[in-house]
Amino acid sequence: MNKPANQNRIQPNRRREGATLNARRSIAIVTGLAVGAALMASGCGTNPEPTSVVCTDFRAGADLSKSTFGVTGDLQRSYGAFAQAASDLAAVASHMLHEVSGACSGLAVELGANPADPRIAGKSEPDAAREWCKIAAERVANVRPRLDRLHFALQVITPQCTTDTSFQVACEQKCVAQAGCTEASTEERCPRDAREGVCAGTCTGKCIGAETAPASCTGTCNGACVGTCGAVADDAMDCTGGCTCSSVCTGTCTGDCALRDAGDHCDAICAGTCSEAMLAQTCTKPLAAPKCSGDVDCQKSCSASGAARAACPDGSFAIIVDPGARSDKEVARILGAFERHLPVVFLAARGRAKVLADGASDLLDSAGHILNHSQELGAMGAACGMLIGQTGDDARKSLNAALDGSQDLAHALGNSAPPASK
Repeated sequence: MNKPANQNRIQPNRRREGATLNARRSIAIVTGLAVGAALMASGCGTNPEPTSVVCTDFRAGADLSKSTFGVTGDLQRSYGAFAQAASDLAAVASHMLHEVSGACSGLAVELGANPADPRIAGKSEPDAAREWCKIAAERVANVRPRLDRLHFALQVITPQCTTDTSFQVACEQKCVAQAGCTEASTEERCPRDAREGVCAGTCTGKCIGAETAPASCTGTCNGACVGTCGAVADDAMDCTGGCTCSSVCTGTCTGDCALRDAGDHCDAICAGTCSEAMLAQTCTKPLAAPKCSGDVDCQKSCSASGAARAACPDGSFAIIVDPGARSDKEVARILGAFERHLPVVFLAARGRAKVLADGASDLLDSAGHILNHSQELGAMGAACGMLIGQTGDDARKSLNAALDGSQDLAHALGNSAPPASK
């Protein structure tokens, strides 16, 4: 039975749409509150005349742990976490947008688009990135019929980014309101399906290998299977040279191997649960909320920073076509363009940009609460609040543009773009 044409399309993210509206309201509140506070703090309507205050403490991508921004009282902890999160998000958002925009424009031009396409004229980022990705998607759609005749398919393994839990937990310690409260460990707070590490016991879930260190496998391999492919030994296909296996792979797997329900030994990275304590455990999803009560806005900022500082290892990207297809120079040119530009796009489209965009929206929702304390802000805190709030909003826009653009291009690849792996 044929699958509906839109089965593999990424569905609209209702949470992100709602978060965007809330973020727009928040940035307006942030600006209004900060302007008002700055005017009050600088002596509006008094003699001598008020003096303007310029924020010099805030910088994108910087360590702001030593800055107080002139803020006093309990507000210092939530304000400091808010500033650091905006700084962290701004740095990674700028980098991601630059990468996605470059990938989309590079692919579009290599596939024949006009480098001076009039649809780009007058547009700056992030709008230019969105437009370039639409143009790239059009160009991909134009060459798809030719590639489909060659049985074109993509084999994409996008590794999950691991949250910087050490930074997040250290940051959350500043938010705690309960003296003497012992927080749950990061291992406990990490969702079970997001735990990855070395398992000396029985692993339940997936065993994740890599091209340089394949995992032993007797199951479904989302990667290259080296060994045999087939549920029945007598009918198994020889894959000693490596193959794409949609049945049971017996041998090794360069991607993730789905283990049997009862679990099995994993000689690579176990993703799931382990009968013994995992070694070097990482978490590929946001941690659950802290057990110890504290400043919620401060905690949200710490979570956003943890996501922004996540480590994203290299995945793998392979194009499958009929043998000899690359002997055609035009086909080789098209596939080469795909290999140069699509890996970046898939990393953004499959979760990295969304997690960060959601964090930026949550951050801006908290901004109104944090900056609605004019007595504790002071002139510098109010002035920096405007800059921090605007920086956070710009980061959100950049991340959403990277997400939307990368998804447009992924959609153009249709059923050849398999669901996100791992």
